[in-house]
Amino acid sequence: MRVLVRPAVAVWVLIVSVAAVLAESPLTKQDRQGPVTVAVTLTAPPMTGTVLKVKVVLDTHSVALDDIAFEAAVALRKPDGTDVAPAAVETAEGSGHHREAVLVFPPVEAVARIHIVVKNVGGVKERIFAWELPAGR
Repeated sequence: MRVLVRPAVAVWVLIVSVAAVLAESPLTKQDRQGPVTVAVTLTAPPMTGTVLKVKVVLDTHSVALDDIAFEAAVALRKPDGTDVAPAAVETAEGSGHHREAVLVFPPVEAVARIHIVVKNVGGVKERIFAWELPAGR
């Protein structure tokens, strides 16, 4: 029995370590307001003139998320304050308390920051996720 416990503990420690590294990625931002946790991850560092892909994960234990339309709830906010809807939803999966989707936005303009806005999820009017673009991008 003792022989089986050690490998299981080692595997668990490895899984927790990998999850912690992924959660700390500079491409991922998380908001825990209200009953729904929202995480937004850029699938690649943003570059001027290229499409922007983001993965949005909704997670809760108290409300149903099936009625959330990702294409309506998530937007790219331009510097002038206007919101741009995603051009496409590449993948959407999950149901009930756990949902996620990859959204594609039009090419990014020459800006210093990227703002992704998630609206009206879990009773929170607006959640803003921001990333700085490195100089020269």
